[in-house]
Amino acid sequence: MKKWFLFLLVLLCMTVNNSTLKADSDYKAYQEIELESGKFLSEYTEKEFKEYYKKVNKRRFFGWRVYEVHKDKKVTYKTETLFSYYNDGTTPIEYTYKRTKKESHSQSLSSTGSIGIDASGSVAKFKGGLSSSLKITETEKYDASNQEETTYKASIDPGTMLTLYIAGEGKISNGVACKYVFWIRNKRGGYEVFTITTQYYRLEKIKI
Repeated sequence: MKKWFLFLLVLLCMTVNNSTLKADSDYKAYQEIELESGKFLSEYTEKEFKEYYKKVNKRRFFGWRVYEVHKDKKVTYKTETLFSYYNDGTTPIEYTYKRTKKESHSQSLSSTGSIGIDASGSVAKFKGGLSSSLKITETEKYDASNQEETTYKASIDPGTMLTLYIAGEGKISNGVACKYVFWIRNKRGGYEVFTITTQYYRLEKIKI
């Protein structure tokens, strides 16, 4: 039985090592995500929206007025658990794990109110030229060529659990914006830009 399990564990290890780690910026589907400070756009209250809208109510002939509430707030996250094994036997199980840390970049846009998002192309953008007003220049997804590999050898002792999951860091910027056309308010709502800066595998062993 243990031989079969070790075979499956090694096979899983090889599968993980040969897979390409992709940055997934849809943080609403993450298992865990935590802001170092500030809050997500989805957490704004109606009272806060009304207060922030006062900052962009001054009319203009044409274009956007933007009020940035949070700028580049650090985010840590956990996207998904790849496997979790509990050793309920009486002898340790040896496990070799190779971690590849790759610099990644990916952006996800969110909006509320009448601010729309154009996702028809390869890179999502805010409609109506808001992306330009926010000076979003790095919207294209890419995987950097530099990466770091580390090999670990772990012993799953009796009564311990080994867990492998995908984690990383990013930054959040959000606020409100209002667009005017001939001094008439045309669009108004909240915007949010979530940028992944790094994503990697993490292996943890805990005592149960």
